[in-house]
Amino acid sequence: MGGQPSLDAERAAYADAFLAARESGDVDAMATAALGLSSLQRFGDPAGRAPALLHQAYVAAADSPLLRARVAAGLARSWVYGNDAKRAAPFASEAVQLATSLGDPAVLADALDAQLASCWGPDDLAERLHISAQLSDVAAHVDDPRTRLDAVLWRLTTALETLDVVGVQRQLAALDVLAAETGSPNAVFFATSRRAMYTLLIGDFERSRELMSAADAIGFEAGIPDAYAVQQTLLGELARHTADIEALRGCAEVFEAHAIEHGIQSLLAETSVLWLEAGDTARAERLVKQAVASGLDSVPRDVDWMLTVAKIVDAASGCGLIDVAREGMELMAPYAGRTVLNAGAVVCHGVVEDYLYQAAALVGDPRADDWRAAAAAAYQRLDAPWWLRRVAVERRPPVASARELSFRPVAGGAVWSIGPVGGERLVPDMKGLQYLRTLLQRPGVDVPALDLVAMVTGSGATVEQAAVEDVDVEALRSYRQRLRHIDSELDEATEWADEGRTQLLQNERDALLAEIGRATGLSGRPRATGGSGERARVAVRKAIDAALKRIEADDPVTARSLRATVRTGATCRYDPVPEQSPRWQT
Repeated sequence: MGGQPSLDAERAAYADAFLAARESGDVDAMATAALGLSSLQRFGDPAGRAPALLHQAYVAAADSPLLRARVAAGLARSWVYGNDAKRAAPFASEAVQLATSLGDPAVLADALDAQLASCWGPDDLAERLHISAQLSDVAAHVDDPRTRLDAVLWRLTTALETLDVVGVQRQLAALDVLAAETGSPNAVFFATSRRAMYTLLIGDFERSRELMSAADAIGFEAGIPDAYAVQQTLLGELARHTADIEALRGCAEVFEAHAIEHGIQSLLAETSVLWLEAGDTARAERLVKQAVASGLDSVPRDVDWMLTVAKIVDAASGCGLIDVAREGMELMAPYAGRTVLNAGAVVCHGVVEDYLYQAAALVGDPRADDWRAAAAAAYQRLDAPWWLRRVAVERRPPVASARELSFRPVAGGAVWSIGPVGGERLVPDMKGLQYLRTLLQRPGVDVPALDLVAMVTGSGATVEQAAVEDVDVEALRSYRQRLRHIDSELDEATEWADEGRTQLLQNERDALLAEIGRATGLSGRPRATGGSGERARVAVRKAIDAALKRIEADDPVTARSLRATVRTGATCRYDPVPEQSPRWQT
């Protein structure tokens, strides 16, 4: 992002020197020029000519193990900086092998640094810890500022990555000592910028601002290629921590322009979070969709993998992009217990469990509470107040926004189209969906459960007719049929003057009439009772709950919006929230 115009002139000078050395056959000069050109690379930008010139020097140095080791290490770093760690790995391994056989500590330290850069992916942590310890041991006996600086930066990065707070503090102190002892502009820049990172993490914003300003001035004067990018990254994070909307928008504009110009996926993901926190959800959502256009599985598992996926998950959770958040959550879950870093500890972007929690709260994953607790414990350990506040208040699942949402039967009523217009899900027909639709069509209206049942049956019956009856209809039919038979038998018994039989039949007839009278009203229809209303209440509640669970399986946001606004009971009601609840297409 940005940079000094003089860099272009320096690149051209190194390229010209390389061509002249190649013309004269001076392999040492070729290597020096190619390594000088690669030293001007900015992390994440396209590699340009550097790898090609380095490879020519690498081939030319076949007869010089020392020179070949140096060039192989430089070539590996060049590919890593250009976001191609896979190409870097074999060159880094060869550099370590050659340097080990030579027994030169300075060359070995350089090769180990390159190897660390080439195994910077999420699955390489154990190897990174081992090699960084090895580099630290080798650098301890090398009186070279650059070698010592590389060793300290790697130990700082791995310590912060693993939440080793004491280790982080020791390495920051080691940077301060190195800067004071050597006066090296590089050492002073890294000591200052990493102190700015740490003071920002622990909430000392004033001190962080001072250190950022100092690091920016040092980096510019020394011509450090990544100085401007480091400054912008720190400023963006400071704007988040201080909720400075104007600064957030300014940083987002810079980030987005550079991300699009250079095709940097991780920066695009970072920008989406800046826009989200600046209040521009639509722009954040657009960038998330651009960043994941090829799917999260396609994100290269290199140094930027964790940062990219974490930022996409964060923005997707804030924008209600359920599928993206769920996919990112599952990808990140195996890495719980780590922090999310921007490259070599430029900025600490919180812990993995924080992002898992944000996504889990959106999709309704039962692990949300555990991840939230783990994130809070990690932030207490890191003494990171802003991050702790982020998880201290329980995240409420988002209610569907005031967009248009569909809730209507299709395909003749066999299935229902439910969810945001343009992203609807198809749900099989269920009685509860019919109840919900009836309520959505009557916002703010109390609908008795018995009436709701009657409306959905479509029979036009009265409440009493729609109720579940105390009397068995089949038994009532049998009673009436028996009465007809009794009347015939009474005629016969009377005709035969059989007084005993007549009395028995009359008693049975009176008992049947009394039973029918209790079970029916004046009209002769089945009598509705208090129990009918209770059974209707239970039936409606169960049907709606089953429907909401089915919706939730595919679209938790829409389901939660309905749960928050639909009330069931003896009387049911849809109570939309003014200016928040969606508009329903029913």
